[in-house]
Amino acid sequence: MANLIEEQYVKQGRFSRGVKQRNEVGIWVLHATAMPSILTEIGFITDRSEEDYMNSQGGQQQIASDLLQAIIKYKTLLDAGHVH
Repeated sequence: MANLIEEQYVKQGRFSRGVKQRNEVGIWVLHATAMPSILTEIGFITDRSEEDYMNSQGGQQQIASDLLQAIIKYKTLLDAGHVH
């Protein structure tokens, strides 16, 4: 799922920081879950252009669309037995 979200971001020209796996020193919000989970970084408010994008209606629409498209693709792959 995380890879599919990252692919959607890249299709829109966003910079890819890669997909990271949780490990022993992983991110707390992922480590503390009792179920499969993902955390996505949509940008950084310390980067003025990313902050402007995330605050814009168009940016928010695109980010939401990217997430939705990734979820739809994941569900399609899941139903077809291509992911576990």
